[in-house]
Parts: sequence; C-alpha cells; structure tokens
Amino acid sequence: MIYQKASTGFRIGASVGIIILMLGIAVAISASANAVITDQTKIITNFDEPLEKTFVQVNDIQKNKENILDDAIKFLQAKDMSGFQLTKDEFGISEGLMINELTQSSDLINMGANTLPLEYLDPNPNLTLTKIDGIERLNAAYDQSAHDLFALSDVSDKSKLNKRVNDLKDKETSLDEKQTVLLADIESSYQNIGTSIDQNKQRFLMLEIIIIASVGVISLASGHFVNQINKDLVHEVFTRTKSLQKANEKLQKLNILKDEFINEASHELKSTLNPIYGFVELAKCGDMDKEEALAGIAKQARQIEEVANKMLDLGKIDNNRLQLFIEKFDLNNLISEIVDVAKINLKEDVSIVRDLSESLEVEGDRVRIGQVIRNILNNAIKFTRKGRILVCTSNDGTNAEIEITDTGIGIHPDILPRLFNKFVTKSHKRENLEGSGLGLYICKGIIDAHMGKIHAHNNHDHHGATISFSIPLTHQANNHEIHETLIN
Repeated sequence: MIYQKASTGFRIGASVGIIILMLGIAVAISASANAVITDQTKIITNFDEPLEKTFVQVNDIQKNKENILDDAIKFLQAKDMSGFQLTKDEFGISEGLMINELTQSSDLINMGANTLPLEYLDPNPNLTLTKIDGIERLNAAYDQSAHDLFALSDVSDKSKLNKRVNDLKDKETSLDEKQTVLLADIESSYQNIGTSIDQNKQRFLMLEIIIIASVGVISLASGHFVNQINKDLVHEVFTRTKSLQKANEKLQKLNILKDEFINEASHELKSTLNPIYGFVELAKCGDMDKEEALAGIAKQARQIEEVANKMLDLGKIDNNRLQLFIEKFDLNNLISEIVDVAKINLKEDVSIVRDLSESLEVEGDRVRIGQVIRNILNNAIKFTRKGRILVCTSNDGTNAEIEITDTGIGIHPDILPRLFNKFVTKSHKRENLEGSGLGLYICKGIIDAHMGKIHAHNNHDHHGATISFSIPLTHQANNHEIHETLIN
C-alpha cells in the first residue's frame, strides 16, 4: 500500500513536471509566432515599398511628359523645328519608361496576390489591377494624342493646334486624378497591414492566456485522475495482452495458410513439369506428333507462368512495390478482347453477354486492369455450370465501373466478408473448385494502386455472384509519381 501511494505521488509529480514543460513549450511557440509575424511584416513592407516607389516613378514620368509637351508646343509656336524634334525624341523615351513602370506595377500586384495572406490584401488586388488597366488605357490615348501633336509641321491652323492641346490637357488631368487615387490606395494598404498585424498579435496573446489557463486546469485535475488512469492502464494492459494473444494465434494460422500455399504452389509447379517431360519423351520416341507435343508443353508452361506470376505479384503488393505504367486506352475495347478470348473454350451451357456503355476512355495500366478483368471473368466461368455471365460498364463522369455478374454457385457466406484477403478460399460442399486464394487479393492490390474500389456480393435471387470495381477516368499522378508513392 505504501509503495502504491509512493508510486501515485511520483506520477502526480511527473504529471506536474510535464505540465510545466507544456507551459514552456507554449511560451516558446508564442515567441516563435511573434517572430513569424515580424518576418511577415518585413516581407509585406518589402512588397509595398517597391510598389509605392513604382507609382511615385509613374507620377514623376507623367509630370516629365507633360513638361516635354509644354516645351514642344512652345517650340512649335516659335517654329523652332529642331527644338520641336528634340522634344519628340525625349517624349518617346519617357513613353517607354512609363509603359515599363506600369507593367512592373501590374507584376508586383499579381505577385502580392499570389504570396501575401488574404487579410493583408486590402484593397482587393483585382480592383487595383483594374485601376492600373484604366491608367494604361488612358496613357495610351494620351500618347496617341501627343503623337498627333508631333505630326504637325506648322501652326498655320490655330484652331486645330488648340484643339489638340486642349485634348492633351484634359487627359493629363484625368491621368493625374487616377494616379492620385492609386497612391492613396497604397497608403491605405500600409494602414490595413498595421491593423491586421495588431489583430494577429492580440489573437496570439489570447492563445497564450488560454493555454496557461488550460494548463492550470489540467494541473488541478491531474491529481484526481492519476489513480483512475492507473486503474485504466492495468485494465488496458490486460485487454491488450488478450488481444495480442488472439493476434498471435491469428498470425500462426496465417503462417500455416502461407506454408500450405507454398506447398501447393510447389506441388503445382512439379505436377506441370512432369507432363512436360512426358510430352518430350513421347515426341522423341515418335509416339506423338511434334505439334501436338508442343501444344501440350505450351499449355503446361502457361500454368507454370500463372503460378509464378501470382507469386511475383503477391511479393510486389505486400512490399508496396507494384509499379504501374499509365496510358490512355478504351476500356470497352479491352473488355471485348478478353471476352472474345474467353469464349473460345467456353462450356456449351454458358454464355457471356456484354452490356458496354459508349466509348469509355480511362487512364491506367492497361495490362494490370486486363489482369483484373480476366481473373474475375475466369472465376465467373469457373463457378458457373449453366447460364450466362453479364459484363457491364458504366461512367458517372468521374469513375468508370465494371460489373461482372454470373449465375453460378455464388460466394460461400463464410468467406464473403474476407473475400479480398490473402489465402482466402472455400467452395460449396458440392463443388471442388477451390483455388490458391490469391487471385482476388492481387486484383484488390491492383485496383487500390489505381485509387479505385472493388466490391463483391451474392445476387438477391440466390443465383450467382457479382464482383464490381471502379477506377478514376483520369489518373491523378504521372508514372514517376505513382512509382515513388508505391515505393515509399
């Protein structure tokens, strides 16, 4: 009892120590947050300062253009064509500088809209860009009026000259007004930034207060709950021990199933090799035609290849190293090819019916998807003695769904919930059609790698089963990204 009290006291002390540590961490986080706000303030200031500088430069260039045009008018009235030509050249230089500064200001606004926090974007970037666009259009019209003025060679027509001069003055006034409004917006943004930063600081201060208060409450409550936690831990240890025992028993059963599968695979490999040796000996002795022997050897070789491929796919899926080769292909064409091949050796009382939607293009690994369809269809043929097998496709705009329905013996109720697990196999008593228990596990691994889903259920009329799967029409990553994701 004394030991238990000492242990409880130690745990309470440890809890208090942890709480104090949490408090220190909270303070450190707060200091770090303040540093982030300071850095963010510097970044925003570094953005607004060049923007303001750019608009001040725009205003200075506009004033310079106005002075140049005033000089040009004086030279024109004095019929000093050399001076007039000089002002024309100076205006062209200022015109280029103005265009460059306006473009730079638009780029700065776009950059700020993409990088700065939303609370700092006031006024709205789109509104500012609209104002800049209006200045650009008005500046272009102003430049065109200036070029019209420079096109005059004399001042014989006073009314024409006065009209152009008045037009320039009107546009100068409008440009000055628009630029003044824009500069006012930038100055306003400085004030908005200051307000937003102050609000963020207040939020962080409130967060600190809440954290400190929470730590205090936890400190007061920790002593009361330590004893209860201790009891819960004992109970949890007991429960977890029982769970671990059950998991260990399950692992032992799975290990036995794995060994059985390896033995079965070894047996299948050996059993297919023996007929190959027999075909070779019969062909050597001349008791069998060579073409017939080769056909038999090829059939046995395909069985060996199927067993080997299943073992290889199993290893890749278990180790997350199943590599996909993505391409765009017509899913309906792939299904038709597989069905046409399956019909060659189909039993007389079994038929395959296709109900395919219109052209169904998807992005995926054509070979692996074909492997899934072929495996499900072969299972349907295997477990259907009489009736039809229906293969349907549909498209909801995002996913392509393939559904294969048979009229066979259905899926045994004991394995239906675990159908897509590894080494799951059990047939109905009246049938001897068990397999390795890997085919559908591999199918699920392939569909999962395509970010799709696979399902199975027995039909409501108690005749046969339906297995369906869906995959996205457009794959979300390229080949390299898929490979990296599956490996990591």
